[in-house]
Amino acid sequence: MAQQFPNLSHIDLNQLLALQAILEERHVTRAAVRASLSQPAMSRVLSRLRVALGDDLLVRSGTGYERTPRGDRLLQELEVLLPRLNAAIRGDNFDPSTTQQQFRVTGTDYAAAAIISGTLQLCRKSAPGVRVEVIGWTEDSYRYVEMGRCDVALGVGSVPSSPRGLKVEVLYQEHFVCLVSADNPFKHERFSLDEYLRHPHAVIATAEGQQTMIDRPLAELGKARNVVLQSPYFMATALNIVDTDLIFTVPMRVALELSKLANFRQVLPPQEIAGFPYTMIWHPRFGGDSGQAWFRDQIRAAVK
Repeated sequence: MAQQFPNLSHIDLNQLLALQAILEERHVTRAAVRASLSQPAMSRVLSRLRVALGDDLLVRSGTGYERTPRGDRLLQELEVLLPRLNAAIRGDNFDPSTTQQQFRVTGTDYAAAAIISGTLQLCRKSAPGVRVEVIGWTEDSYRYVEMGRCDVALGVGSVPSSPRGLKVEVLYQEHFVCLVSADNPFKHERFSLDEYLRHPHAVIATAEGQQTMIDRPLAELGKARNVVLQSPYFMATALNIVDTDLIFTVPMRVALELSKLANFRQVLPPQEIAGFPYTMIWHPRFGGDSGQAWFRDQIRAAVK
């Protein structure tokens, strides 16, 4: 084998895992922690890889490091190769009670609050060795699934850029609810559109400075909210509206969690603000993998 692939004789599997970590992190110390190595050991691995591959892989840029073009290409290949290699070596003998497998999920903080927390609780009961890594949602999240960098994406199912070539399953239909401070003078069960627009709002900006599932339908009606507070964080925003007259419109599953933080009242939004399907997305190549199938089952059970 070494004669057919002479370059492989200089690199072992552990070095490939370290290579992926350092190319993704672009930081020797963080990569060392991720690979369970000391910082000097990771530096030595990087030096050996540079010699074996004939490339710097990382070069200093300003206050940090950037991947070389060869490093970018290697990372793309590793993100596809290593999950496949792991599945091939593991075979179909997945045992939740003994597995040490790591599952990577990409999603927003909504997904982390509404889905991942319950999924992790289920995993801990039957698979205490399982590790879950949540990767923040970006415009590249679907590409991460395609490349194998993430096992599952959790996202809104009605977005225009729904992935092609990926498996998409609707987990549930979500709807919005308005959180207001307990002493807010509005006492009705639902806001009319005019009432909703008259009040000041706190919003979670998910794209283009908007909470798109709410602000786009309003824009189609020629309407806009009076935004007083804009933030990317559900928890901090919820705490910031306590004892104010602001409305905070959030998905129901998040509202249930945030209501544990303070004494909020829930008011239904205007009927013009519709709900949305929430989906789980994965690559077909993981369809027959027993470990991946088990993890998706934990997600399904958690949302029920």
